Amino acid sequence: PLPYRFAMQLLRPLKGVAALHALRKVASSSSSSCRMWIAAAPRSIHIPVIAIPATQRGFTTVLNPARNNKPANKRSQLRVREVHGPNPLPPRPEVIHDMVHFKVTPNRHSLGVKKVSAGDQDVWDNPFQHSVWTEEEIYTVQKTHVDPRDAADSIAYRAVQTARWMFDVLSGYKIGQLTEAKVINRAIFLETVAGVPGMVGGMLRHLRSLRTMSRDHGWIHTLLEEAENERMHLLTFVTIKKPGPIFRWAVLGTQGVFMNLFFLTYMIYPKICHRFVGYLEEEAVKTYTDILNAIDDGRLSSFRNARAPQIAIDYWRMKPDATMRDLFLVVRADEANHRDVNHMFASLGLHETNPLVKKSSAKKRELVDRKQEHKQFIKEVLLNWNKSGTGSLSFEELRQWLSSISRGRDVSDHEVKWVMSMAAASKKQDYTLLSLEPEFFSTAAEAWLSYNDSKDVIDEVFEKHDVDKDGSLNRDQLKTLLMELNDNIMPTDEEVKWVLDHADVIGDGVIDKPELMKAISLWYVHIASDEAGDEQRAASAIGYGS
Repeated sequence: PLPYRFAMQLLRPLKGVAALHALRKVASSSSSSCRMWIAAAPRSIHIPVIAIPATQRGFTTVLNPARNNKPANKRSQLRVREVHGPNPLPPRPEVIHDMVHFKVTPNRHSLGVKKVSAGDQDVWDNPFQHSVWTEEEIYTVQKTHVDPRDAADSIAYRAVQTARWMFDVLSGYKIGQLTEAKVINRAIFLETVAGVPGMVGGMLRHLRSLRTMSRDHGWIHTLLEEAENERMHLLTFVTIKKPGPIFRWAVLGTQGVFMNLFFLTYMIYPKICHRFVGYLEEEAVKTYTDILNAIDDGRLSSFRNARAPQIAIDYWRMKPDATMRDLFLVVRADEANHRDVNHMFASLGLHETNPLVKKSSAKKRELVDRKQEHKQFIKEVLLNWNKSGTGSLSFEELRQWLSSISRGRDVSDHEVKWVMSMAAASKKQDYTLLSLEPEFFSTAAEAWLSYNDSKDVIDEVFEKHDVDKDGSLNRDQLKTLLMELNDNIMPTDEEVKWVLDHADVIGDGVIDKPELMKAISLWYVHIASDEAGDEQRAASAIGYGS
């Protein structure tokens, strides 16, 4: 059936198979820059659509998202929101602080977390999104728990549970209605505590390295980055609300007690300290997940559209109109990372090397070679297609390049605008006046070739639903398409508007052919998220009843 074949086209590019396959087919008849890109392409290619990871959803469920015949007027609120795109701004030089997120630093990460490009740095990840966390990363954060394995783990777990219970009682967090003020107060207070362990652990390991005159093998940088990250959480939240004198005295007393206890315990038995922090971050992930659920179900509705502080937009590289909901999503992703890092440290011996440090020199050489090949690819594209000598591709130069890697076929204005949209800061811009910078060349090739590989299916869908034959889908035609992909259950007007707003990267108020992949992907993600919410609520009800 048509939805099945179309979903196959959507799911296949997740690992870049379609892009590489299509490129290899045209390489023999294309320019040397096209052939160079084959070697330069990263192993895991990201294209500008949202798709559900195969490990997250069953294949049949994704292709045929059942709704259990739930009436359309009882749908839960939208649970998936595009945070960082479609047209993210590059990092701006006029940021109001000098802090750098741990995903952007060149330091090795203990869990092998992929680093994000910051201009000319050695490492980069999906240049289509300049945000620190990708959408897949922030929406796949799960509540996890590491069961205690020995007496030390049990002590750490009970200590965290006791601390949480006392804080909930003393702060009144769970007494009465949940409010925005309660959430911000809790976030500020907890971040003043969460910023202590990384600094203490990093300092003590630093001093040990000085005393023993030996290397630390990767722990110090990770711990100090964690401390700085938690401090940036605090500095972000205090721009929303300034704590009063009593609050500050409470922070002073808590920090005095906690810091000294943690310092002494870390000197004696670091393992229990890292396990304690792992369990503490488990609770943080739970807290921020509950806050996000409260935003979605209307209890904290003001956070849904309230603008995030500028310091957060700069630090996490979010889009300019990011909201408080977006802020809680990226903070939760940070906390999940710290949770996993500390649980891993608790399982390592004190003198063991960070896992990523053990990578062979051959792997390093491969990364260096890939970077050089990527630079050569950019050079070839500019040499062959940038006839104006500006160092970037104009609208018409981009059209000619795209045509060259499409076996010479004519490329429409809408298709060129779709590719150019990744260089735009806003949909309101005139895309014909923009230029595609070299940093977007690889992503443009990936997205374009994936689109070409799916074009036959896209054309077939448009032939069926574009009843007025104008080459685009208006709101009503899109609604019919979404209904067909959802077992003939009619989507709400709010859902159609949401898909249209996020998939229409060109900004002309309709879905053009290149935008169809993203529209369908968004719809499947929304349906899957809605199902997951129903399952979670059902599980909670069963647990409560038992």
